[in-house]
Amino acid sequence: MNTNYNLPLVLVADDEVHTTLMLERIFEREGYQVKSVHDGISALEAAIQLSPDLILLDIQMPGLNGFDVLSSLRENPSTSNIPTILITAKARKPDDVAHGLNLGADDYIYKPFDPRELLARAESKMKARQLEENLQRRTQELQALLRISEELNHSVEMGDLLDIILFLTLDLLPGNLAALYRLDTDGNVVGQQTQTIRITEPLTYAEANVIENILKVPRSAMWPGDAPVIAEFPSGMSVLLKHGTTTLGVLVIVSLQSNEYDENHFRLFKGISRQASLALRNAELYEMLSNHAEHLEDVVADRTAELKSAQQLLVRSEKLASIGHLAASIAHEINNPLQPIRIHLEHLIEDIQHGDPVDAIAVESIQQSIERITRIVSQLLEFAGKRSMDADVDFIDLKRTLDGVIQLNRKLFEQKEIELAAQIDTLPLFYGNKDQLEQVFMNLVLNAQAAMEKGDQLKIEAIVEEKQIVIRFADTGHGIAPDQINRIFDPFFSTKDNGTGLGLFVSYGIIQNHHGNIEVESKLNMGTTFTIRLPITEVNNT
Repeated sequence: MNTNYNLPLVLVADDEVHTTLMLERIFEREGYQVKSVHDGISALEAAIQLSPDLILLDIQMPGLNGFDVLSSLRENPSTSNIPTILITAKARKPDDVAHGLNLGADDYIYKPFDPRELLARAESKMKARQLEENLQRRTQELQALLRISEELNHSVEMGDLLDIILFLTLDLLPGNLAALYRLDTDGNVVGQQTQTIRITEPLTYAEANVIENILKVPRSAMWPGDAPVIAEFPSGMSVLLKHGTTTLGVLVIVSLQSNEYDENHFRLFKGISRQASLALRNAELYEMLSNHAEHLEDVVADRTAELKSAQQLLVRSEKLASIGHLAASIAHEINNPLQPIRIHLEHLIEDIQHGDPVDAIAVESIQQSIERITRIVSQLLEFAGKRSMDADVDFIDLKRTLDGVIQLNRKLFEQKEIELAAQIDTLPLFYGNKDQLEQVFMNLVLNAQAAMEKGDQLKIEAIVEEKQIVIRFADTGHGIAPDQINRIFDPFFSTKDNGTGLGLFVSYGIIQNHHGNIEVESKLNMGTTFTIRLPITEVNNT
């Protein structure tokens, strides 16, 4: 078996001695080890025994030809992945090449060959194999860590958990003994546990020296190379079990064999330690929780009288806060329809002063807004009386509702010299509360107007998309800051100086109650888009 990991081993199988000598010189000059054989049977035996990094295989050989050797190599699990290049002077027919490649050859080279080309192809095949082996190794490590995570999560009792950690460590890594030393917050050893495997005689070592080494060198180590934690063993690894900045303990695995561990073992060992650290911390928290639960009844009994008194004060405070919140909500919801009333009245006064005829549409809009205020007050009274509002739910023509909101606000936008554009498709009837949805649309329109200046635009779009009614309110206003956008639907949060912070909160609740959702996207100085999605169900089509 190839034991020198720094020098890749090439196995040359060719019955022509001068060819093998030439190949030996080519590869040895480039820093490779080379082993040569001259018949097919010897080639199979050498491949199994040496496990080379590459095989250069001649097709015409005594005993077994190259095709037969290649077939046997691919059938043997221990040699099936060794890169193999067929080298031939005679088997040049396309059928020969196809036959070799179908048997599993990695490449095909004709004699005579260019040494530079041969070296390039050989290095390419060996690198590909190395990458494949690394990928397989990492896959196996991930599978092992997944198994560890699953098994450790099944136990929260500290004693059982320590046994499982040591068992899994010895099961997944070579070694004869695994030990776990728990540390307190001052770094002192407060407990230890060990397991052994694959030994016939008891292991002896100075435990006091081990603890001294752990406390003296508080870091991960792999020996030979680093200072050993348990000097009686020629090979070993140790790693700290940490949770955040807290060191929970030290995990150690040792072997009676020299040079037992490499970087791949060390990487897996560290992965085991991370899972073990998390499990140990969970077990500690479970112990703390169990201890706390034992005394919880006494604590509750001592606090009962205080809590009763505090509860009475809290109820009184919550009542006062609810009254304040309700008053602010009422003011906000009534103020929305008052805005167009004020604008229309100003225009009517100007018309009367100039002797112009009264605008009947403006009067109708004022009347509609007053009726809206009346409905809001009526709904509040119904809410206060705890009566059902199911009678207010019916089939709604959302296009007509949106057109009404747009018409109601058009003069306001004209006065501010802001463009109000609309593209509203014919929409299916929607089963819901017209006043509440109109309230949402009105709130979004007025919020957009407040965020824009002269020359900006609000575009309202309503379409049917994937069994949903999608309504968008897209403005070109000043936008919402990134640190605020996740809070705009929170109650009493407002980006306006005089805002109550209830409009979007109430709107969000209304859309949720209609089994829909409302989303927002915004960029500073570019604008904001609110998107409402309402589901289309079979009920809409009846």
